[in-house]
Amino acid sequence: MLIDNNKTSCPFCDGVNECMAESASPCWCFEVRIPKSLMALLPVGFIGKSCICQTCINTFKENENLFKQKYSFKSDSKNNLD
Repeated sequence: MLIDNNKTSCPFCDGVNECMAESASPCWCFEVRIPKSLMALLPVGFIGKSCICQTCINTFKENENLFKQKYSFKSDSKNNLD
């Protein structure tokens, strides 16, 4: 499976991530603690290129195991992003 690496979409749910990293204003994600274990689930092609949305961050924090089950196909396809 090939995953689209779109800077405006969350790499997990494909929803709008509201990233402002390339704007004059600081991105909301600079103010949020993103768990290292969530970052570790990112497919290689998304690291440093696409923000995780606030909904996915909060969902992960609420129930890490359920999040991993729901989005396991994303992390399983790390090698398909070339």
